[in-house]
This record gives sequence, structure tokens and C-alpha cells, in this order.
Amino acid sequence: MSLQAAKDKLNRWLEMLISIEGADLHIKSNSPLHARLKSDIILLSNEIATEKTVEDIVELLTNDTIEQFYKKKEYDGAYKLDARYRFRFNIFLHVDGIGIAFRLIPDKIKTFEELNLPAALNKLVDLRRGLVLVTGTTGSGKTTTLATILESINQKHHRHIITIEDPVEYVFHDKKSIVEQRELGTHTHSFSRALRAAMREDPDIIMVGEIRDMATAESIIQAVNTGHLVFSTVHTLNAQETIDRLIGLFPTNEQNRVRQTVAATLEATISQRLIEGVDGEMIPAVEMMFKTPLVQELIRTKRDNELPDAIEKEGIMYDSISFNRALFNLTLADKISEKQAYQYATSPADLKLMFTLSPEYEARKAAQEEEIEFK
Repeated sequence: MSLQAAKDKLNRWLEMLISIEGADLHIKSNSPLHARLKSDIILLSNEIATEKTVEDIVELLTNDTIEQFYKKKEYDGAYKLDARYRFRFNIFLHVDGIGIAFRLIPDKIKTFEELNLPAALNKLVDLRRGLVLVTGTTGSGKTTTLATILESINQKHHRHIITIEDPVEYVFHDKKSIVEQRELGTHTHSFSRALRAAMREDPDIIMVGEIRDMATAESIIQAVNTGHLVFSTVHTLNAQETIDRLIGLFPTNEQNRVRQTVAATLEATISQRLIEGVDGEMIPAVEMMFKTPLVQELIRTKRDNELPDAIEKEGIMYDSISFNRALFNLTLADKISEKQAYQYATSPADLKLMFTLSPEYEARKAAQEEEIEFK
């Protein structure tokens, strides 16, 4: 098969994904095509992606760097279908051959309201310095939330924004700000090197796609210590785990220094999980921990295990909210079911107590029971 034929076939498969409003396309050697539709993996087509076809698509995607893929056994990149649709992809080896996962990147960056994100996230748009971490598992919407924050800044403030990504996903166009996007492998060799260079490029805001190692974390620490605003993502489930993971990247003898910096400069951790709502729409449940004197003290004194209680305690005053509280609110708003709330809860027992002690929940439950009896 020629590379043009491979491109035509790949484009057709991606168009099939778009036609069903899917989020991910999964291609596996000698297997039918699958896609992620909302929260489930479904069969997209019985058409078999032969080993030769997949190899040709890999050659198309990697261009003249195919040897790099076979050497490192993984490869990240971006693919443009047309003016409207872009995808990020990851190529990998597995026991049956080669796999490729494509994630659709919407051409439009949505607002907080369109994404059903808490209005309190608007506070991040006006920050001038510090560290903001957006966390969650793969597919939880971290990149999308981060893009919305940056686009809101772009539309509202006169800033110089530099992004360092692997690969570049959402594409920004200069509004009130100027935005320069750099891609790992294409424009720089590493996150840490790009961060050090960014410090000499007169930035106001630096966005690092992901904190993967100590070198990147150290460069971020240096950037926030010099008064810059840095956004990044971490693959963690909540605020407590995020603090532990970030500090744990460093050797034991360096951890106290890092802990003091994090305590002083961390403005917020935003942790989210996507849940298929009662109407089929994907709804984000969001834990938000904003900087407060208590949060700073708990981090500084190694009492990270008390952060969940602090988030719950200070929620009204500082707009912070725990996962359990977010799930509770979504249930009362009829966005998700009570069963789903328990399924995603950090502590199902604590959530049950929250429901039990809630007059609104009891009144709602009584009204539902009365409606059932009336019918």
C-alpha cells in the first residue's frame, strides 16, 4: 500500500469517528476498529486493520522519524485531518503488533460554562504568579480545562503566554495576549530545557503539558520562584495525591526545600473526573483546592492527609470544594445519579453521611417517593 493509500484509509476511519461524535479511535494490528463513545469502548467497524496497513500508517505518521519509534517503542504526535479537525496520537508496540490511539482535539476552545465547569475557576484567569496544577486520569479532560483557562486569559489580559506541549493540542490565536506554542521533539528536546529557555523569553505565563520527571519539576519550581505564573498537569486523582507526587519526585534531602516552595506558591489544584450524566452528556466532577493560610500550613508541615478536611471546611469562604461535595451537588442538581456518585466518590461512606444529613436530599427523596405512590 502506498503512503497516499494509507492516508486515505486513515482519513476515512477518522471521519467515521467524527460521524458518531466519538472521542478516541483505536487501531490494532489484525483487529477491527474500535472507538470511545462517551465513557464506553465500542466496535466502530468490522473492517480489519491489517498488519501491513498499520505499518504503512505508522510510516505516514512518523515521516522521517520512524527509526525513533522503533528505537523508543512509543511515539507521540499530532495529525491534522483538515482545517476543522486535529488529533493527537500515540503509537505503541504490544504482544499482537502495533497499536495507535487517536484523540480528537476540538477546533473550538469552549468556555467554562459550555464545559459545565465551576464558575470559581474564573479566579485563575486573573492570577499573576504562582503554580496551578490540573490533575486527573487519562481522558478526564485536563488538557481541555487548561486550554479553557489559557484562552480566557488570552481574551481578557495582555500577557505573553508560552506553552510547552507533547504534542501541541489546542491551537491558540493571539487575542489580547500573544501565545507561542512549542512542541517536544519538533521545537525543543525536553520540557526542562524549554522551561529554562522560556525564562529568557520575557514570559508572563508558562504552560507545561505535563510534569513527568524531577528535571521538569525543578524547572517549574525555579519559574514560580522568580515570579512567573505556571500551569501544568499531573496524573493524580486529588489534591493530596498531587502534593505527595510532586514532592516525591525529588530526593529525600531536597524534599523539604521543595515542600516550602510548594506551600508558598501553589495557588490551586483542580482535579476532575468525567462522568456520563443522566442525559448522556459527559459531566465533570471537580475538586478545587485554592490557596488558603490553612492549606499552606498543612503542606508546609507535612500534614497532607488533612487537606481533604481543609477543603471541606474552607469551601464556602475560599470557593474550594471536595470531590464528595461536587458529586453531592451534581446529584441534587439531577446531573448524575446517586449510584454514580457513590461509584466515583473518594469516600463512599462520607458521601452517604453527607446525603443522610442533608435536608435538601431528604426532601427530594420524600418528594420522589410521594410521586411514585401517586402513580
